[in-house]
Amino acid sequence: MRKIALILMGSLTMMVIVACGRTSSSTNSMTSSLSSTQQTRDDTALNAERLTPEQTAALVLYYRDAHMPGANDYDYSADMENNDQGATVKIYDKEVVPWGEGPSAKTYPKGAKVLYTIKLTSESDEDGDRLNSTYYTIVENKVYYANSSNGIRKTGVTLAEMVTYAKTHGEVNRVLKVAKNTQIIDMRGKVTLTDKDGLTTQQLGTLVALLKNPDWFKNEVQNGEMYYGTHYGYGEVADYQYVTTQGDPTSYIWFKRKGNDITIKMIEPTENQSVAGALMTTTHTTVTNLINNYYTSEDQQDEVNTYVDQLKAEP
Repeated sequence: MRKIALILMGSLTMMVIVACGRTSSSTNSMTSSLSSTQQTRDDTALNAERLTPEQTAALVLYYRDAHMPGANDYDYSADMENNDQGATVKIYDKEVVPWGEGPSAKTYPKGAKVLYTIKLTSESDEDGDRLNSTYYTIVENKVYYANSSNGIRKTGVTLAEMVTYAKTHGEVNRVLKVAKNTQIIDMRGKVTLTDKDGLTTQQLGTLVALLKNPDWFKNEVQNGEMYYGTHYGYGEVADYQYVTTQGDPTSYIWFKRKGNDITIKMIEPTENQSVAGALMTTTHTTVTNLINNYYTSEDQQDEVNTYVDQLKAEP
């Protein structure tokens, strides 16, 4: 009897082990099947013939990151996987791209008319290991994107090639995830450059305001009350550009650029003066000084351009 009992117990144990093995195998198979199904859906959703502008921008960012020097050692596009990741895409006339937004060498391909920029909305702290922004132009059916030297690649890539690459490497989800939360801002016709270096009225006005009255400027930008203008039209500052909160004359900072020199005019009453009795003061600075102090590091550029995006054109 004891032998029979031992045999029965051994049989039951083997049945349990086999059953567990089948369950584990079934679960793994189901998980693999679900993953494969999701990948198939993603691949179908990213179609080179039906790309949305948002998908195109996210695809270019992914593809560019994967083909930069060092891509074999670093996952430059890893931040595309961040929770709720998205991006901002801006469209510029190629001749009117703000300083720092596009290529320093204007080597556009023949036929290029606009420049697209894309920047992820959230970034990790992995400095140097992530490339979260780029620019590109599209001519006919080819994309020409940023190279590693602040210019534009001479050789274009078709969107079909980019889609195939993303699918082959199993990264379609990165592209779709970012595209889903991407906003597009058309800046064509809204940008005025102050010189050939590409600084816009908004950028230069921001830099001047950070020099002359940073607390006032930042506070009014935050309140949504800061405006800019490209031509004042009256008096001794008739041909000056300006930033203002549209209040009395003390709410204006006028500036005029000539080469590297910037003339700044303001109404600054003393403690016992009225606004009407105050004289206009004139000071000078240089573009070089402003850039060196407020627009050199990536963090400084991001801060300035965040203010720039919130300035309103004076009606």
